[in-house]
Amino acid sequence: MVLVDTSIWVSHFKEANDNLVYLLKNDEVQCHPFIIAEISCGTPPSPRAQTLNDLSLLKTSKIATMSEILRAIEVNKLYGKGCGYIDIALLTSVLVSENVSLWTLDKRLQTLAKGFDIAFSDPVTK
Repeated sequence: MVLVDTSIWVSHFKEANDNLVYLLKNDEVQCHPFIIAEISCGTPPSPRAQTLNDLSLLKTSKIATMSEILRAIEVNKLYGKGCGYIDIALLTSVLVSENVSLWTLDKRLQTLAKGFDIAFSDPVTK
């Protein structure tokens, strides 16, 4: 399973991403409520309501609790790394899950995900 970050979705909305389409067709994509919220703050493709609804129909990732997130920040020294709360919450959600990777275009978040060996970066299609 792959938790697809907002940055991937925004890029996909501009130009279709074959890797994401492949993962979607194979039911391997998870979404997080924070991602839907971030996308709703922007301008998703029209019809807007349909796009947001479609995202909400994807499998929901595990949602890390505030305690889990704050503990992850302290234990793993995630502070001062250039990532905000949403990024750390997504990272923690993947960390408390099994067999889930995180796919992002955000360089700082990608660096953290790689450090935990949970980064998705290998293309699944050619």
